[in-house]
Amino acid sequence: MKLGIIVIVLVLANFGVSRIVDSLGIQMWPQYMEIVDRAVLIGILLYICLMATPFLPGVEIGLTLMVVLGPKGVLIVYGCTLVALTIAFFIGRATPAHLLVALLQWLHMVRAATLIQDLNQIPAKKRVRYLMGRANMKSLRSLLKHRYLILAVLLNLPGNTLVGGGGGIAMAAGMSRLYPFSVYIIVVAIAILPVPLFFILFKSV
Repeated sequence: MKLGIIVIVLVLANFGVSRIVDSLGIQMWPQYMEIVDRAVLIGILLYICLMATPFLPGVEIGLTLMVVLGPKGVLIVYGCTLVALTIAFFIGRATPAHLLVALLQWLHMVRAATLIQDLNQIPAKKRVRYLMGRANMKSLRSLLKHRYLILAVLLNLPGNTLVGGGGGIAMAAGMSRLYPFSVYIIVVAIAILPVPLFFILFKSV
């Protein structure tokens, strides 16, 4: 029942965001040129906020900005995506573990809550080794070993909004303390390149 309530809230939030995106897209058409600068600025700020927020889609706004602004828009959206995923990462880092534990307990996910509690007692540099030792399945150990590749794949996975979207994935990476920021930002910078590159190549054809 609790999960059902959360799903309903997320569906309504996504519906509301879609309406806002549609309205913003209309304001960027040529007949609205007198307010297009304001619409672009609002679009950039809204895109960063949505990309940094778990389970909310920001891709539509990014695509709209790239279409309207062309190559310059591609660079802007790429930079905004990096900013948004950095913000989400540090929000995850700053989120107290006990809040996540309380949420998991509220959802009756006792084993997950216990794991987070245990993990919170271990220094960040030793967490991967601890999790590797606890992983009973070889596939889980492989996922931990290739966690940077998994992060890149998840960020490019179609429909990743269902697992938190870019913001949720970045926030989880920050909470986990398994990703040093210096490595995280390099992985993310490379992982989000395909869409801008595809857009530039497609426009040049």
